[in-house]
Amino acid sequence: MKAKKGNVNWEKIKGKIKELVAENIFKVWFEPLQGRIVQRKLILEVPNEFSKNWIKENYSEIINSVLKDFNLNEYEFLVRESCYKPEQLYIPYNPVSLIGRKLASKYTFEEFVTGKCNELAYNVCYKVAEEVPKGYLIYLYGNFGLGKTHLTQAVGNKLLERNFSHVYYLTAQDFLNYMIKYLRSGMIESFKEKIREQCQVLLLEGVHFFSGKEYTQSELALLLDYLLDSGKTVIFTSLKLPQELPKMDSSLTSRLSCGLIIKLENPDFQTRKKILKHKAKKLGYNLPYEVVEFLARNLRGDVRKLESAVLGLIARASLLKEPISLELAKELIIEMGIPREEDPRVEIIIDTVCRFWGVSKEDLFSFSRKKHLSLSRQTVIYCLRNLAQKSLKEIGSILKREHSTIIYSLKTLEKKLLQSSELKMKIEFLIKEIKNEISEEKEIQNI
Repeated sequence: MKAKKGNVNWEKIKGKIKELVAENIFKVWFEPLQGRIVQRKLILEVPNEFSKNWIKENYSEIINSVLKDFNLNEYEFLVRESCYKPEQLYIPYNPVSLIGRKLASKYTFEEFVTGKCNELAYNVCYKVAEEVPKGYLIYLYGNFGLGKTHLTQAVGNKLLERNFSHVYYLTAQDFLNYMIKYLRSGMIESFKEKIREQCQVLLLEGVHFFSGKEYTQSELALLLDYLLDSGKTVIFTSLKLPQELPKMDSSLTSRLSCGLIIKLENPDFQTRKKILKHKAKKLGYNLPYEVVEFLARNLRGDVRKLESAVLGLIARASLLKEPISLELAKELIIEMGIPREEDPRVEIIIDTVCRFWGVSKEDLFSFSRKKHLSLSRQTVIYCLRNLAQKSLKEIGSILKREHSTIIYSLKTLEKKLLQSSELKMKIEFLIKEIKNEISEEKEIQNI
């Protein structure tokens, strides 16, 4: 039953809104608000322009729905800035005095396992931590679980270890939450002042989270200008390149693109082995050679998957009161639901060629026609044909290329080998390396 119009007030409307929105949204955007009904209008008083626009853009539909529930269909709601000091009327908490979260002590440079997939990122971050920060802009990007957070926090921990205290570590979510809190309190300038004047090194994780948040992007771009002009250092992390982030303001994108952009790749075979051994050793175990080789060959992807496998293997051995063995490792892989590669030679060839020519798998499988990538693909095709005895159709399926493209690439490389003795020597050396790895794989499978 709908309430009579004369009995409706802002507190009743607010109570209904509380039932319709998440608790954290209600506490931040509605609980502190003053409102009144005057001359067929619901008037809400907010502390600033940002709050006014945010409520109108995001919660108009909910407020109109509640008005309808109270039989106030023809009423309109207005949002206007309050003439009172917002920090006295509307904030149920004190504005935060510090910015940033605590760094995790486990993230150090000593605990980071390096390989070709992350060597550049490690060296750059280590240099920043070892030197007095002086105006670097570093942008680390790559998929989840590849070490972006580890390196970022390692920089912070190293600087703090050197008694360098002006380090702010924030996730993008943290940054946005602080923005909202300070805006709600009418003290946004205080927030920006803290960063401009007190921060020497800003570590900001997950820039992709700002997608579509225009106001935040604009403020971040201005802060970034100030920090870099003042010779301060900023390290950003993200899932993608700046220009690949959707709904990002061009001014922020251009600023991010001007920094040192470094991609962290999935760990290659050799790095996976190092990670497995390192993680196990931290727990007091030395994994047998054949176990490391087997797990590294069958576990691809991020570091978390490798760490999970080590923990699972140790737990299994402990519960069964058995030594860690290849048999236990095989059982673990089955339970993790990871399919075995029908022909392990395919991955060995792709991994070794990528390592040999210094390209990533992502770039290898892309449609870029850059000269070094074309040569890398031609090499993979040549090796799959001659070392793994794959048909042209199978190779096309592996590389996701047309049959005609595979034939052209194969003939192109064969022609180059006849014309260049230097290239021929390189390919022969590469083939020898691949054969050695294939031979080792066969030994593992026969154990």
